[in-house]
Amino acid sequence: MSATTRLTLGVFGPSPIARLAADAGHFAARGLDIEQARVGSSVEQFRDLLAGRYDLVLTSPDNVLGYRFDPANPLGGVHDVRILAAADRGLGLSVVGAPGVGDIAGLRGGTVGVDAVRSGFAFALYRTLAAHGLERDRDYRAVPVGGTPRRRAALLDGAFTATLLYGGHDLAAIASGCRRLARVTDVVGPFLGTVVAATGRWVEEHGELARAFLAGWLAAAAELVAPEGRSAALRLLAEQTGLGAPDVEAFHAVLTSPREGVVVDGRVDPAALAAVAGLRAEAGGPGAVSASVTDPLPGRLVDDHFLPMASTTNRSRP
Repeated sequence: MSATTRLTLGVFGPSPIARLAADAGHFAARGLDIEQARVGSSVEQFRDLLAGRYDLVLTSPDNVLGYRFDPANPLGGVHDVRILAAADRGLGLSVVGAPGVGDIAGLRGGTVGVDAVRSGFAFALYRTLAAHGLERDRDYRAVPVGGTPRRRAALLDGAFTATLLYGGHDLAAIASGCRRLARVTDVVGPFLGTVVAATGRWVEEHGELARAFLAGWLAAAAELVAPEGRSAALRLLAEQTGLGAPDVEAFHAVLTSPREGVVVDGRVDPAALAAVAGLRAEAGGPGAVSASVTDPLPGRLVDDHFLPMASTTNRSRP
């Protein structure tokens, strides 16, 4: 690639890894210019990905499962969408209550905001609340709102009593008077929060671009969490999130956490992906994914051979 190639990355909110990869020249060194395009919901994100308006997306792995396995998904049909790399393990994904909600019991009789009621983090929310004795449609009602930035704003506006937030949005909401009620990883265990995904068609036509993007991405991920890069990372996070110093340090601690943080090698942990698939299966209904499901599409769900020194074995399919 002698000339610079522009790729569009569909994101719910600005990614510190993508920002660092651009600022530090990791993408430019590989001939790439990355535009981060903000999306409002997972439905919008996958509609535009399938239409070719995005080259790649940062999304919940459950969204990939839903559009690949569930013909009753909001866009209809099943689609060859693939996970190219793991990005993070949840980044503090938590049930956050609106100002005045002191504990999970305070959600009884209220509403909780989700991206979409049958996809993504919603399943993690239902499991987490169930572990604390609250059942959907009996003790609370789930309402579709859209992506994390939308949910954070709506929570502060009093649109519902709780939602799931992560990636610094949880800390920003708490700083504004909200309260963390439960952490998803305390209930679910190993978790896969965000992945890099693309359509099979794009990958097959632009394999070298996928390889270049992931090389730049992983270089930035390693730099972001490296001890020697801590000061620079804190400055970037403060600028990008608007958080105060204590919260920026707390966010950086989450980013570097082996339990919830950045996946520096991009490898999909089979147990974490199986946990996500298990949440979908637990919710039941059309397209529930479990270990017994046969993938109806020719391309692999986890297409990891663009990662450095990737195994040729598909170790990560649930």
